[in-house]
Amino acid sequence: MTLHWLDITTLVAYMGILVAMGIYFSRKNTNTEEYFVGGRSFSGWVIGLSMVGTSISSVTFLAFPADAFKTAWLRILPGFTLPLVIIIVAYFFLPFYRRTKLQQVTLNLVKVLLK
Repeated sequence: MTLHWLDITTLVAYMGILVAMGIYFSRKNTNTEEYFVGGRSFSGWVIGLSMVGTSISSVTFLAFPADAFKTAWLRILPGFTLPLVIIIVAYFFLPFYRRTKLQQVTLNLVKVLLK
């Protein structure tokens, strides 16, 4: 298999842009608080979009519906619970983590276990 010169140029340019972005943003992040939670400067709608984007992938659009059509609808049912889960997380878990100023979920577990 050989790649056309245009394909190679596109891949090299893409990798170059990724490396440049990595260097740029690594200089902006001064501590772990900035890296993990963005300095706690994000508004609610940005966090909500991030939650939805995290839960959606190509599997959501291609594999689940195809499998549901082929076998049974049981595999697609968890996708229908997504709005309920997002509401629960937004009203119960996010306020807790914002209030306690934890950076990661595992830090909470460690603090509880070490008490």
